[in-house]
Amino acid sequence: MHKIIKSFTMLMVLVANNSFGYFYYLCIKKGVNKNGVPHMIVLLADYHDKTHNANKGQRTYFESLLKRCKKHKVKLIVEDLSSVNNDGRMMCCKFGISCAEGVLSNLAHKARSFGITVDNVEYRYCRVAGIGPLITNIQVDPHSVRSSCSITLVSLYKEIVNEMEKIKKYNDGKKLNDYYKRSIAYVYSQLNKMKIEQNNDTKTVAHYCAQLRSNMYRKKLEHLCIFDSALIDSNVMHSIMCCDMPIIFVAAGGSHITQVNKLLEKMGYESIFVVPDNNQQSIDITVLDRFIE
Repeated sequence: MHKIIKSFTMLMVLVANNSFGYFYYLCIKKGVNKNGVPHMIVLLADYHDKTHNANKGQRTYFESLLKRCKKHKVKLIVEDLSSVNNDGRMMCCKFGISCAEGVLSNLAHKARSFGITVDNVEYRYCRVAGIGPLITNIQVDPHSVRSSCSITLVSLYKEIVNEMEKIKKYNDGKKLNDYYKRSIAYVYSQLNKMKIEQNNDTKTVAHYCAQLRSNMYRKKLEHLCIFDSALIDSNVMHSIMCCDMPIIFVAAGGSHITQVNKLLEKMGYESIFVVPDNNQQSIDITVLDRFIE
């Protein structure tokens, strides 16, 4: 790998409490993809607190790292609602996610500007635009929120189903193909339980959420946003398995990183370096300088 990887000797490092950055977990794994090509996977889990004072320093370092990596064959896989995804989408019904805060915000766009190959696996633009404002202000009437009143349940439904149709075509070996099938079956079952409209193009997110209001309202909204998380995990795994580049960065929410880590282990990847989760405290990812020139 042309001296890209400096060392595989350290298995675990404990990080000081005063470290900057709001990635709270780091794991480096090595293995081979479905084409038999060896590579190193850098898994970075972020905590969704865009106001945390550690974000700026963490983001500055990560951008500088990506710039340095431009000379290598490197790929970034990221979950970024504020950038265009792999299908050229970043809006839903003229509503987009405008965010300049947080360690992952606009990261896909920034990395592409550096000449880095990027897979932005995010697709839940309708969900976040329609439901996000309701979670942020739990007391608000859904019918008073413009995006919730404008985005139809059909749009939300198609957004999910289109992703599943794409994943059905993946062919990454028996273990992963079985995982994809189980994930799709689960998401379909949840769609049926939640009775999300797929034919009535007049019913909006506001109509649906208004009838959810109860003492479990927030929990139901949150479930509606994340019940198909396995589809994101599937897209990450497919992106890894199809990549022949020597280094892949995966930057996403903690639940996705946990699942991807487990799936990689089932595929035979081994952990060579870990900065453990210390109760979601920020970590110092400058330790990556030991591995990447």
